[in-house]
Amino acid sequence: MKRNIDLIGAIKTFKLVTELGSFSKAADQLGIVVSAVSRKVADLEQHFGCQLLYRTTRAMNLTAEGKYYLEQFDQIIEQLAHLEHRADIKQHTIAGHIRMTAPPDAQKLGITRLVGEFAQQHPAVKITLLLLNRYVNLVEEGIDIAVRVHELPDSRFVARRFSEIKLVYVASPSYLEEYGQPMHPKELSEHKCVIDSSIRTPGRWRYHDSGEERHVNVTGSMEVNYGNITADYAAAGHGIAFLPDFLVQDYLDCGQLISILESYQIPPAPVSLVYPANRINNPLMTEFVRYLLNNKPSSTLSLTKGK
Repeated sequence: MKRNIDLIGAIKTFKLVTELGSFSKAADQLGIVVSAVSRKVADLEQHFGCQLLYRTTRAMNLTAEGKYYLEQFDQIIEQLAHLEHRADIKQHTIAGHIRMTAPPDAQKLGITRLVGEFAQQHPAVKITLLLLNRYVNLVEEGIDIAVRVHELPDSRFVARRFSEIKLVYVASPSYLEEYGQPMHPKELSEHKCVIDSSIRTPGRWRYHDSGEERHVNVTGSMEVNYGNITADYAAAGHGIAFLPDFLVQDYLDCGQLISILESYQIPPAPVSLVYPANRINNPLMTEFVRYLLNNKPSSTLSLTKGK
């Protein structure tokens, strides 16, 4: 019959010994004597009927079985931490009001679905979700959290990556037949462009050349503050557009738009959850951000840029 031991405590002690590479260092960190650490590891070895460590006066190494059990222990401790977190959430009601802003196409990332699910799980939480086609100053407008693309916040904000988007240059076959196809982004300044005015720099488009990000100033007779309509106008032949691929994919598939300047495309832009650094210890914000990140779709999706 196996002797009753504090199995979880022994596992945590064993993990600490392997992480620090020393019984004495583990003892110092735990605030116990070295013999107590050695006893816990020995108890663990006896419990599972195998040797976990090779120990000499100069070195300590995991046995083959030790490596296997350590991997399993990592999973056990991770799952235990998850269960403890769930218990904490149940014992302490999450309540309060969150004001969140995101682009109108946030549903493409699953944001709106996740927000709704969170609200259902936490009935004491009120969520105001503002889908806006403009840049929002979080501090001045009293917003708790925003979905942002590409823009890096200053030290007053925390950014947690959620997904990424791909931006493409497109034009209709009729436009290219009449005005020709640009071979380099610099030539865009000589072309008619359909401009999405909802981004922060609507007349300044980005491209990648010689390993660096560069910019070109563009103009056009059509300017609209909504990406879907920008794509519609480009497909109708009004000019070249610079948009997330999901907005133009249907047009590309049916041939109404053609992807151009592909060798100059910028790398995919990160989509982040951005919130003030002073909210990092707020229980409601912590749980809300954790839920969004842990339940986000596994595949990379797209979202309107520059929000």
